[in-house]
Amino acid sequence: MTDAQVKTWFQNRRTKWRRQTAEEREAERQQANRILLQLQQEAFQKSLAQPLPADPLCVHNSSLFALQNLQPWSDDSTKITSVTSVASACE
Repeated sequence: MTDAQVKTWFQNRRTKWRRQTAEEREAERQQANRILLQLQQEAFQKSLAQPLPADPLCVHNSSLFALQNLQPWSDDSTKITSVTSVASACE
């Protein structure tokens, strides 16, 4: 083989290797995204089914209490609408 043929062979081999590794990384990334979405859905379903336990620190701090109990997906009509109502409930 001539030097030019050897050079071309190595260039082609490197190009093929880069393409293969890029395809493998993309497949791994897509699989990781699918797993992440599945875990997020499971966590969301669990959060809907199980109420959060009261954190002792949050019970005595009205801002933390309001943040801990914030559930924007909830359709509950008993949602706390202001921090002042929480503060008066904690006293």
